[in-house]
Amino acid sequence: MAGGRPNPQQLRKWFDAIDKDGNNELTAVELQAALQLGNLNFSLATVAHIIRIHDKTGSGTINFEEFGKLHEFLTNVQQSFEYFDKDRSNSLNYDEILCALQHAGYKLDPPAMKVVFNRFDPSRSGSLQLTEFLALTLFMRSATATFNAFDANRAGTINVNFNQFLYCAAHCI
Repeated sequence: MAGGRPNPQQLRKWFDAIDKDGNNELTAVELQAALQLGNLNFSLATVAHIIRIHDKTGSGTINFEEFGKLHEFLTNVQQSFEYFDKDRSNSLNYDEILCALQHAGYKLDPPAMKVVFNRFDPSRSGSLQLTEFLALTLFMRSATATFNAFDANRAGTINVNFNQFLYCAAHCI
């Protein structure tokens, strides 16, 4: 699915091929099957998260326009992965992830960086594959959007009660 920038006709062809029931909306199951064809093997929960991020109508599915934005996002993540994979190992080590996050504007302190890295490196291999990097990117994007929703004054800090914390946590996974 990721790759060069397709023309709208090619994108429509891909969308229609993925849309098995022909309702002009992609479900998590349909999208998961398509991503697997591109060797992007995600759990259904992760694919549902991908849809939530790109679903601007709140339908729980993505339409053609949202699919275009999703394709652009996946292409950008893949290009970022390739750019920061300095040693061409097809994985990003801790330092490469740190550079990628800094390039994206994140300034994480060392303990936060370690926790985030380890969260997406469950095998403790010391590096992330493309799918793990994509999951980290989704997490950072969701965490940022959720944080910003509570930081109305853009002060860089928030105060939340336990219910609000649960809301934040649920929107970041």
